[in-house]
Amino acid sequence: MSETQPHPGLAGALRERLGEAAVVTDPTRLAPYMAEQRGLYTGQGRLVVRPADTDGVAAAVRLCRDYGAAVVAQSGNTGTVGGGAPRHAGEVVISLERLRRIRHLDAEDGHLVAEAGCTLAALQEAAARAGRYLPLSLASEAECRIGGNLATNAGGLNVLRYGNARAQTLGLEVVLADGRIWRSLQGLRKDNSGYDIRDLFIGSGGELGIITAATLRLHPIPSNRRVALLAMPELGPILPLVRAAQAESGDAVVAAELMSAEALAMGQHLEDTPANPLPGSPWYLLVELATPDPRADLDAALAAALEPLQEAGQIDDARLAPTEAAAARLWRLRTAIPDGQKRVGASIKHDISVLPGDIAAFVPRALAAVQGLDPRVRPCVFGHVGDGNLHFNLTQPADADGAAFLAQRASYHRIVHDEVRRFAGSVAAEHGVGQLKRDEVRSYADPLGIELMQHLKQALDPDGLLNPGKGAAATGPRTADLNPGDDASC
Repeated sequence: MSETQPHPGLAGALRERLGEAAVVTDPTRLAPYMAEQRGLYTGQGRLVVRPADTDGVAAAVRLCRDYGAAVVAQSGNTGTVGGGAPRHAGEVVISLERLRRIRHLDAEDGHLVAEAGCTLAALQEAAARAGRYLPLSLASEAECRIGGNLATNAGGLNVLRYGNARAQTLGLEVVLADGRIWRSLQGLRKDNSGYDIRDLFIGSGGELGIITAATLRLHPIPSNRRVALLAMPELGPILPLVRAAQAESGDAVVAAELMSAEALAMGQHLEDTPANPLPGSPWYLLVELATPDPRADLDAALAAALEPLQEAGQIDDARLAPTEAAAARLWRLRTAIPDGQKRVGASIKHDISVLPGDIAAFVPRALAAVQGLDPRVRPCVFGHVGDGNLHFNLTQPADADGAAFLAQRASYHRIVHDEVRRFAGSVAAEHGVGQLKRDEVRSYADPLGIELMQHLKQALDPDGLLNPGKGAAATGPRTADLNPGDDASC
């Protein structure tokens, strides 16, 4: 396998098989495929192939194998951990952007079959036109594509009620490392005829196969919706409040987003961010309840969950959105945080998870450990408290040099991730592993788990042609230092 450049005959063979429009070698046209979204990695590839269908993807994989070229699959190229960036000039990017068909949509059965290049927003809109709901929701949904969402087992804002991308998937079509196509798109809800092969590919980062199509679950539209912002003096009551709201509403809590006062303040640096309507508290919880049942009294359910905590002085204040426009303004407080944090300086980010019940103990321990290294560091803590996933981000001190702060990345990673390990958590919650977290995950993971993943990689990709050097199962030396720039955003 050449790492310096693709075999000189490969581009011609790909053009002959797939057509001139499918092959990109011009450096100017290559650039968008090489630019990792957050600027953390710059891909080194010199050849991109853009098949128009699954058979074309399979043909491209076979040709790359015949010429000894490794391949890196890309869908929307919106990842944040370097999973879609080719590490060497000899690696070929297979872009799935032309696979944009919705092959089938069955509103009555509640599923659709879509190709990997469909944007998430396009699938949401198609479901809505059919009177159904696709709950997978991400900040990048206008640009990200479903193939990448499944390759990373994307999480997002609705995980608490609907689960990760894996929970929304009923079937897959996958091109294997030898160019064969495995199809299981029938969408059965029950099939215990063997191992669950589908779930091996979801979350594998394109290291075991290339997802080219998927059957996705559709749900009734949750048109009855309430959004509230709660100001909290401490973390302890937050999970009991979420669980009470779930119980009172019949499990209608769709999202429960924790935000520190510092995180909200950073979001205020964007021009379109509304003012915090409940200033003065250290912690905030954004809660959304939603159901397709128009008879459900979500206001009463939320009030019943809040009342005992309000009487105990465990809620400083609450604001219920009276309209959809007001709900959007409350949500903007949350979605503005990542871009707002970028405005105030360099940041070191951690996409971690612990048990939801451990958040109240984990956060103060981790904050104390970080500020023990430098009390001037500005923590920016927010995330999906209902499922235990936090973005435990650190912004440079106001009077510090950004590059000098980023140079301490390894020290801060070790401090935060050691605390995560004390709580038996994960250092890679929802963004995947890619290049960014390969060594971190391997440092903390169960060695037997790594060994089992390496056996699977060997079985499905014995020549190591699919996205080499990425993920926890990758072998070889430690990854190179990160490119200059901000860390992966959340």
